[in-house]
Amino acid sequence: MANYDAKKAKREQMRKKETTSMASWWFLAPLIAILAFIPLITYYYRYDTKLGTFDWFTPGDTAVDFFLHYKMVFVLIACGFMLLMLAYLFVIEQKKPIWIKTFIPLAVYAVIALLSACLSENSYFSFHGIYEQFESIWALLGYCLIAYYSFLILRTEEAIKRTMRWFLVGMILTTLLGLSQAFYHDFFRTDFAKALITPSSLHNSKSLEFKFELGRVYLAVYNPNYVGFYTILTIPILAAIIFAAKKLWQRIACSVLIVGLLIVLFASQSRAGIVALVGAFIIILICMRKFFFKKWKLAASFVAVACVAFIALNVLNHNFLLDHLKNMFSTTEVNPTLNSIETKDDCVSITYNKNKLLFCVVQDESGNDVFNLVDGNKQEVAYTFDSSASLYTVSDERFPFTFGSVRSDNFNGFLVNIDGKAWYFSNLMKENDTTFYAMSGALKLMKLHKTADPSAFAKKYGHLASGRGYIWDRTLPLLKKYFWLGSGPDTFAIAFPNGDLVSMNNFGYGNQLMTKPHCMYLQIAVQTGVPSLIALLIFWGWYIVSSFRLYWKNSFEGYLSKFGVAILASVIGYLIMGLTNDSSITVAPIFFVLTGMGLGINHVLKSETL
Repeated sequence: MANYDAKKAKREQMRKKETTSMASWWFLAPLIAILAFIPLITYYYRYDTKLGTFDWFTPGDTAVDFFLHYKMVFVLIACGFMLLMLAYLFVIEQKKPIWIKTFIPLAVYAVIALLSACLSENSYFSFHGIYEQFESIWALLGYCLIAYYSFLILRTEEAIKRTMRWFLVGMILTTLLGLSQAFYHDFFRTDFAKALITPSSLHNSKSLEFKFELGRVYLAVYNPNYVGFYTILTIPILAAIIFAAKKLWQRIACSVLIVGLLIVLFASQSRAGIVALVGAFIIILICMRKFFFKKWKLAASFVAVACVAFIALNVLNHNFLLDHLKNMFSTTEVNPTLNSIETKDDCVSITYNKNKLLFCVVQDESGNDVFNLVDGNKQEVAYTFDSSASLYTVSDERFPFTFGSVRSDNFNGFLVNIDGKAWYFSNLMKENDTTFYAMSGALKLMKLHKTADPSAFAKKYGHLASGRGYIWDRTLPLLKKYFWLGSGPDTFAIAFPNGDLVSMNNFGYGNQLMTKPHCMYLQIAVQTGVPSLIALLIFWGWYIVSSFRLYWKNSFEGYLSKFGVAILASVIGYLIMGLTNDSSITVAPIFFVLTGMGLGINHVLKSETL
């Protein structure tokens, strides 16, 4: 017994010494920046996309970003500062690194991701970031560093308390921004905000254009779906602060902030965020069941506040939220009539309801188009001319098309109207090339080839989860090609068949550009390979399983245990959201800070039981 007390006293003495060192502002500064301030960074950035050579790329050679690039820059600056602090800690102070087996799969992931970037055919984007993403290999390696650094630093009560105070500041500022958007007074649409987020040369220019309608919350995280990520990472932390707070005003303030974040979440219309938040609180209730039985009034008040906020916003939005949640799991079957379009050397082949029609077009001496239509059996197909519309109409009922010549400053060729959409083709616009091309949504000439027919899954569930079913169906076959090392970090847009214009049109994506798979797990598997995904799943799995073992019978009387279970709920909620949303530089750094912090807390709590 005396020996046990001596060991415990020695551990406590070492922990106090560690607390004084690790809780210094120098060590906490990069973590505070990531949690509180970097998510708010918004500033004008004009850049060369380097995607102009791709036929499917629509916006042009240059693009403007407000929410992603500078967040990536400052996350990397914070990571650089972490490396300096680790060097000081291990070299100057000569502290021994703390290592647990849970980090082995994370290290494996980092190595595979780096190899993927180096060996990628499009390594430029892997190292610099790509249009609408900016999650380069440096960001991915930074996430791994952030997790380990947080594990090392955020393991004491003092360090966590200091960090959480600043995290609260960030939450307050973010919530105020979100409320301004929810109540139709978006801060970013004000002249003052415009002066803050644009260079002086643009202050007198026209108003900024916004992608999302007024009243829908997107914070400074670029996309309303990522609002769900932010709230799932913050609301459980606020719940932990309430459980741990000793003063009534602190509990009231955090409760008000939770209500504000719930309003922000509901106004973002992030259905996955609502589902994930419910899942997160179920985790908390299960793990802290004994605690809540003792304080059932506190648990009931949480549920009541969430329900009231949801019902109020749902009523104000004419039952929109409830309908939106219902539609999340509903789908309509898709049976495309347009099967394929192929641009060949001497004709354009269109397959419609499994019937093939060839447009063989040549020009006469005056440069006018002469059309010859042939079906799949090499039989001529008749057509008539409508002088009022200056278009031809196919006489064969198998092909309800109209078509005609187009001559303008920008395009020389012909068009074919199919199911209300005009498709443009030409054999005149390439020098010394009389083969046929299609005009893409990017207003570029491109070859169209026959692609695989939509699978039974795509036809039945293509519209599942707001059209994600189709994206997943087209993404899964990529895993065969990119199984081991992926296409390279931040190269999903290049790997995805964005040039399959027919399929994109059939499933409602028209001329849109698919830059992400809307599934974090598919995103990882395609970009850095299936082994890298397995490594991350093992990393997260070990953390979750060890946490459940630790908290299942915990009394939650201490400060660290309350934060530990809250972080577990946030991590699980984030991973649930990852099923229908992608990793983003706007919120992923927060997730890895909390994951590392959760591992650090678990390590401390386990050592106390030895």
